[in-house]
Order: sequence, then C-alpha cells, then structure tokens
Amino acid sequence: MLPTLSLPILTAVINDAGHYCEAVDLEALGVHPDQLYEKYKSQKDSWPDVIGITALTITARGAEEAIKALRKAGFDRKIVVGGVHVTINPQVGLDWGADLVVTGECEGNIVELLESDATGIQHGKAMDIKDLPGADWTHHNPQPNTYVGNMSILRNNPGIIMFSRGCPFKCIICGDLIFNHTKTKYRPPENIEKEMIDLHKRGVQNVFVYDDELIGTHLPDGWMKDVADRIEPLGIKWVTQGRCSKKHITKETLLDAKRAGCRAVFWGVESFSQPVLNAMHKGITEDDIWHTLYLCKEVGIESGIFTMIGNYKETEADLEYTCQQIKRCYDEDLIEYRQTTVCTTMPGTELYDIQVKDGSYIAAPTTGTAMTEAHSPTPYLTIKQIEYWQQRFYETGPLGVMGEPRPKR
Repeated sequence: MLPTLSLPILTAVINDAGHYCEAVDLEALGVHPDQLYEKYKSQKDSWPDVIGITALTITARGAEEAIKALRKAGFDRKIVVGGVHVTINPQVGLDWGADLVVTGECEGNIVELLESDATGIQHGKAMDIKDLPGADWTHHNPQPNTYVGNMSILRNNPGIIMFSRGCPFKCIICGDLIFNHTKTKYRPPENIEKEMIDLHKRGVQNVFVYDDELIGTHLPDGWMKDVADRIEPLGIKWVTQGRCSKKHITKETLLDAKRAGCRAVFWGVESFSQPVLNAMHKGITEDDIWHTLYLCKEVGIESGIFTMIGNYKETEADLEYTCQQIKRCYDEDLIEYRQTTVCTTMPGTELYDIQVKDGSYIAAPTTGTAMTEAHSPTPYLTIKQIEYWQQRFYETGPLGVMGEPRPKR
C-alpha cells in the first residue's frame, strides 16, 4: 500500500557514507520467496556484499522465508535483519539464518556495524533527528508514487514522509516498540521542505505523514508555522495521524497545518468509553475527543477515527456506548472516515504481558487479515460478540473498514 520508510532512510545513510546501497520492496513487487531464490541463483556475478531485511511481526514469516531463499540460492555473504520483530526477540533473526541482528534505531551506527564486520546481536544507535537524511527514493524500487495508498484519500500518486519521530505515551496496545515511550523529536522544517520538494518532483500528489502522533503533541513554538511557510507553495495535500487533546489541539495549530497542506487527520480514538480509555492507559478523555473533532470541523480539516473492538476490559456495555457516540459523530458530520479493527495483541506490548499472565493470550495467525477478523475471544467478549459489534459499528456509521470516505446522504 505504501513503502516502509526505514529502508530508504537507511539507504540514504549508507550512500551518504560513500557506499552503494539500494532498497527493493519485495512485497510491493510481488516477489515470492521461490522467485527470489530463482533470481538470486541466476545472478551470482552481481551479488551485493550485504543484504539487509526489515521485519514487523506481521511480516516476520516473509522475512524468514526470504532469508532462507537467499541461503538456498547459495548466498553466503552477510545478511542483516532489523525491525520491531527482532528487536523484541533478537535470537529469532539468527535462527532464520541472518549473520547480524540490529535492534532498535540504527541510523547512528549501521555504517560502523557494516564496515566492522560485526555479527551476532548488536544494539542500534539513534542518529540526531537534525542529522537524519530524508528517504532516498532514487535508489528505491518501486518509486513511491506507484503504490496504491493505504486509504482512498491518498489515491492517486501517493507518497510517504516523516515529520517527527517518537511517542511519549504509554498505551498498553502499542506495537511500536522502537519509538514509543520516547520523547517526540521533530525534524527541522528545512529538511521537511527539501524532502517534500523531492516527492513533488517525482509526481507525488498526496502524502501520508507517517508519524505516531503528529497533531496533538507539544509542538515546538512556531514549528508548524515554519513548516507551512515552506511547503504551502508546493500544493501537496497530506494526511497524518493524531492524538485528541484539549491542551495541544488549538485553532492556531490546525490552521497552520491546513495551510501546510493537511487535508485530514486520523485520530486514535479506540473507544469513547472512559473506563476503557483508562484501562488502556490511553491518556485522553472523552472531552479531548469531542474538542478535537469539533475544532477540526470548524477549521475545515477532515477527521477520521480509528476504533477497535476487543480492547482491554471492554464489555458490550462499553461497545454500546461507543456505538452511540459514533452515531453522534456521523449525525453531526464530524467524521469523514472511520476504520474499525479488532484489537490484535502484539508480542512485546504491555497487553501481551497481561494476557500471558492471565492465560487469555492467543497468538494471531501469521496469514490473512488478522486485524480485521476476530481470531480469539477476550475475557470480556466472545468471538460472536466481537463479530456482532463489527457489524453494528458499520451500520451505525457506514464509512467502511479501511478508511473509505463516507457515503453521501
């Protein structure tokens, strides 16, 4: 749907150090492990010195199969693996057949690790965000504007960029085990401008600013205004994710974001039930949600809400309440998009630890659309109840399950 940002950023870091590096998105190109095996087997004369692979938990099976396909083809040079999945359990990467596993952020020492022939498990080092280069799309296959986009609002000619990195909040469901619980760091506006100009030259028209919580955090004074002053002339529309907040969502901030090209913000609401929000350690109140949605409507920024079913301690009474509030949002034209997923527990999260301890954890399947399907009950809901409320949410606010725009009434 969209390229990962980690690989083109690492490509830029390595190329800036005087090496030659390129990134290939096997998933976007539809390359099956069997095809990877055949291609590498026939191209021995052009093998690189090192191959690096990144893996989320949801893509871990593919990463393992890719490594095994490369080894089967005879590739006996260094294979490096990183990403959230092996940050949680580094030994897994070595078991797959990699020579080096790098955990966490690694832009600060990846070149050093490659040049020193390091092996085994190594901890990555962060690079100061002021020095972090923009994504290198020149050496990326395919080009960013050829992707589908992960929601209809990004089609056509989508692109992806990062304005900030990190998330200081402590939601027990969060699967971002590299950048969460860390103070948010904001890129210099001039670096954002440079990268947006590059995307514009590549034919990108709609950009996903893929930050954990860009809108709704404590932005540096004047930062969003500076960003707007620099990129408004490009006319690129972008969407991002945000955190509902009466304290940090101000009219001034939203107007600057709109001037910068922000068309919509997808808010991580999860539930309107305050007991559920508290149980999740979400750190927001229902008042935060309504304040944010009303203010966005006032300034003309579209809102989408992420909701989940099967949250920690969530009962049918909580879901009934959330359903009523979704209807209110729909009736008052406060939301244009809604995405509802089933709470899928990721290893390494606080929720995972809770469920393992109380015996309720059931691993999600490694194939299929686990996050949109009920694969296990919770201590509070049966699978049938989860499926029932999925349908109720859709009937209450029929906005689709993958961010499709609301039908005109």
